[in-house]
Amino acid sequence: MEQRKNYTGYGQRTNNYSNQNREQEIHKIEKPLHIYYADKSKLFLPDGKAYKIALSFKGITTHQLRKILNQVKLCIQELGNKDADFNDKKNQLFMLLPLSAYNGGRDPKLKKIYQFLVEHLNQNSITCEKDIEVFDELFTSVIAYHKYLGGK
Repeated sequence: MEQRKNYTGYGQRTNNYSNQNREQEIHKIEKPLHIYYADKSKLFLPDGKAYKIALSFKGITTHQLRKILNQVKLCIQELGNKDADFNDKKNQLFMLLPLSAYNGGRDPKLKKIYQFLVEHLNQNSITCEKDIEVFDELFTSVIAYHKYLGGK
């Protein structure tokens, strides 16, 4: 989608597409991930969601994806502690959104990661530990397919 920029004459620039409209273009999962991805065959098989996401990440280095996966794995590991607070771990995952937005602003190829995270990480999709585990399974599978498809 091409953005047209208008100049207001006072050194300010406006976009024809507001940030709100860009957010609305991204489909957000509005139910818990463990329910949304209950059928694992639609998630993990070569014609499933993980494979399709990996295809869309073509041109993105494995290093960029691993940075996100490392944060997810850290959340999973910390949730294994009996004194772990689910809300803290959920908020750690949500911190991936501004991080990926920043990286997407620096490199347009990385906007696909941001869009993926916006789709999968919100208050309705991450409601319990099982949702974080499903997100971990999904993202691990995406990286595996990405590597298989020739990811750097």
